[in-house]
Amino acid sequence: MTTVPRSTERAPLAPSPPPPLPTDPLSRCLSAALDAADAADVLGLDSQPLRDAHEAGIRRVGFAGDAYVLALVGGTGVGKSSLLNALAGAVVSSASARRPTTAEPVAWVPIAETESLGPLLEWLGVAEVREHGAADIGPVAILDLPDVDSIAVEHRARVETLLPLVDAVAWVTDVEKYADAVLHDDFLRSWLPRLGRQVVLVNKSDRLGADDARLVQRDLEADLDPTMADGSRVTVLLTSTTSERGIAGLRAWLAAGADAKRVVRGRIAASILAGGRNLTVASGDGGRSPGNPLLEEAARSAAVRAATTAVLRVVDLPALERQAVAATRASARSRGAGPLGRVTSFIYRTSGRETAVADPNRFLLRWRERGGLGPAVESIREALSGSIRDAPPAIRPAIAATLDPTDVRRGLERAVDRAIGGAGTFEPPTSRWWTLFGILQTLATAAIVLSAAWVVLWILARPVTGSVEVPVLGPIPSPFVSLVLSLLAGYVIARLLGAHAGWLGSRWSRRVRDRVAVSVEREVQESAFRPLDQLEDARRRLSAAVSIIEVDCGRR
Repeated sequence: MTTVPRSTERAPLAPSPPPPLPTDPLSRCLSAALDAADAADVLGLDSQPLRDAHEAGIRRVGFAGDAYVLALVGGTGVGKSSLLNALAGAVVSSASARRPTTAEPVAWVPIAETESLGPLLEWLGVAEVREHGAADIGPVAILDLPDVDSIAVEHRARVETLLPLVDAVAWVTDVEKYADAVLHDDFLRSWLPRLGRQVVLVNKSDRLGADDARLVQRDLEADLDPTMADGSRVTVLLTSTTSERGIAGLRAWLAAGADAKRVVRGRIAASILAGGRNLTVASGDGGRSPGNPLLEEAARSAAVRAATTAVLRVVDLPALERQAVAATRASARSRGAGPLGRVTSFIYRTSGRETAVADPNRFLLRWRERGGLGPAVESIREALSGSIRDAPPAIRPAIAATLDPTDVRRGLERAVDRAIGGAGTFEPPTSRWWTLFGILQTLATAAIVLSAAWVVLWILARPVTGSVEVPVLGPIPSPFVSLVLSLLAGYVIARLLGAHAGWLGSRWSRRVRDRVAVSVEREVQESAFRPLDQLEDARRRLSAAVSIIEVDCGRR
């Protein structure tokens, strides 16, 4: 056995760009892990463990060599170093009564793999390396790690740094510490689902009788079952360093993992699988398909209806209809009311009266002046509040972030603006009849002017004119009859024009109202719950990614 000196300076754990991975189940699993992490970020979940697992996996498959790395992990005095020395048949890692004994990881590596394992051990920050030529335990590099319950806090931190990076773990305890809370609660419960190949070693079993030793073994198996990533049982072995027979089971277990690449890939897959499952559980998904929606469809529809009603109340559709009818009549007046109508229309426009009461486009654009969206905002917030109560605790903060009344109000305001813009520019309708009305009104106006001039002439000069016999009134001079008939014709034409324009305007105003109402409802439906829909989409993407992980990482 040879000691190989190495630099004590640890290489940074940040990976360099890895070589391209082949298109195989593991590479698809790693790609899906990033998709799952991105979706988890949207949900406000902690995706860092899964990202770390992905990063470590990418880096790990990029290292050459045909050996895998197994770590001996355990508490103070359980005999990790003694087990390694017993396997080696020589002192590899110092073992003594002084605690803690192991301050830095010690690697025991196959001599044939020393060179290829160099970059990997540097990545792990392992400086002390021992070589061996043992052929009966398979291509494995064994690390003796510091104690997990050491009084030196940096020792535990060192273990926690290395655990995500090694390929397999042998959890070492003894007949006195096998129920130790530090090992069980802080490490086994967390790490067993995230590892592929692992074993629990109950050391110093020679201190118990055969029956008691088997009882301890069964007790520990029952306590740990089922905690593996794939649901399988954890292997528990009884070991002792006092005889070769005491470590025979460990040698056999090591030899069974001779396919190093399978061990490595299995470790990566198990870690990705556990990280993905943790995220789906946190998102309220059982891990196979999306759970119940964050907001039930009935509650969503009711909130949209209430919000739309409140928004349309501010938009004021009845007043919009009146504006549309007035705009149609103003358009008809300019074309069909004759010369006097054009003068009246000019005065109507220049005085600002038409802009105030007959401009539906301006009326819509100034909808904010007619009230606030408080009731609409409250409808949305009330529905979202209900979704928070029923949501998984881990994603409640993300849902709560969508409840900010300022954000909800701004979203609704943008929705109304888009609705108004999407409804188009409203141009009053026109009719060819208005031209005819205009000609007739022009003739009527001319007749009125001529009749009025005739009346003036008759009053001043008293020329001889005919008369028309009118019941009760008697004979009426023709100039007066002509003037009255002209005025009556103009009035009738104006009334017909107004009635026709009112009919067209009412029909158009209903279309304007319906177009605005539909546009507002559509925008409210799409915009009011857009942040929540983004969370729902993230849950679906997370579920889809983890489904890929389940299939491809499950193949290992």
